[in-house]
Amino acid sequence: VAGPAIDANYRATNSEIAPSLGRDLAACRGAAVCRATATVPLVAPQTLFEDRRTQIDLRLSKIFALGPTGRLRANLDVYNLLNASSVLSVNSAFGSRWQFPIGRGGSEAILWGRMIQLGGELSF
Repeated sequence: VAGPAIDANYRATNSEIAPSLGRDLAACRGAAVCRATATVPLVAPQTLFEDRRTQIDLRLSKIFALGPTGRLRANLDVYNLLNASSVLSVNSAFGSRWQFPIGRGGSEAILWGRMIQLGGELSF
């Protein structure tokens, strides 16, 4: 899977834009003190990307016969077999935390570590 796009969006204030524009931003609507901002993309969209995400999931399954009509299917699932730690999403707001993985605690933005699941199905 392709990695997330890297964007660099700078939030410019009216006081930074007004000198080059020659007027206040339209969002100010003639206010005496304007606190309006405009988002300026510093990188063209869809031109820079994080590394590709490589994740391999594996399932091993075995069926056991239990009498004339019963059967048991046992499963062993391994997710993220190679224990990759790919970045899933990055901060696109240009500043001190630009390109840091984002999420509540930071962990949601990085591919989870290797996980193992045991399961089964009993039919009779």
